[in-house]
Amino acid sequence: MSDFQPVELTVEQFHDTQLLRFPAFQQIDGFAHVVTTRPWNMAPHCGPQYELAVSRRRMICEHIGLPFDRLTASDQVHSPHVLSVRPEDAGVGRDSRETAIKFTDGLVCNLPRVPLIQFSADCPLILAVDPRRRAVGTAHASWRGTVTQIATELIRQMQIEFAVNPPDLTVALCPCAGPVEYEVGNDVRRIAAARLGDVERFFPAREGRIFFDMRAANTAQLIAAGVRPDRIFVATASTMTDPRFYSHRRDGADTGRFAVIAGFAS
Repeated sequence: MSDFQPVELTVEQFHDTQLLRFPAFQQIDGFAHVVTTRPWNMAPHCGPQYELAVSRRRMICEHIGLPFDRLTASDQVHSPHVLSVRPEDAGVGRDSRETAIKFTDGLVCNLPRVPLIQFSADCPLILAVDPRRRAVGTAHASWRGTVTQIATELIRQMQIEFAVNPPDLTVALCPCAGPVEYEVGNDVRRIAAARLGDVERFFPAREGRIFFDMRAANTAQLIAAGVRPDRIFVATASTMTDPRFYSHRRDGADTGRFAVIAGFAS
């Protein structure tokens, strides 16, 4: 049995950009989601046309039927921390990173019409949905978040807050750096081994270089947390080779960010 289901995302042309979707999520009643692409930059603090990021967030929310005024974000500091969105949190981070939920890289939510947004430029973004409990969770799994098991924490918080049954979840990993593209040093591998144990399968080597397969590492955490492998869907696109996506490794620190926006419309 495969550890996950590789999947091509569906494509919708929207103005001068594309909106991507996971087919598995399109079957969930009342749930809306998109993964954004270049040239639209979703970060209002960096990258090309950053001054248009907020208005573009609004346009996308309106297009998929989610309220922009309740769009909620974490500030993404490469942590393993995941928090539940409270009613008073709805809309924080909508306009800027400075107003987002502090010190967190993951959010879980069962509030209707409170969409979540997360950003990336190579790191995996995890999206988990429980159709029965109308709950959604997102996580930014940077290498630091991955080795400190943010995927595990995301599922744990959904269990604690909403009593989800992990086998009921549908989970996706958005486009990220491919298995033999995200080069790291032995220091990262040592940290991963100290935190996770046997990690050699997550660090393929080629021509003397070490790469971190963050797809495989996060998928392993999800399965260990009880998510069914046949309900884990991993985008095949790589941010480092697919020009539709912003990539920190390919384009440099001043690049933009693509995003996943997701939530229940009712």
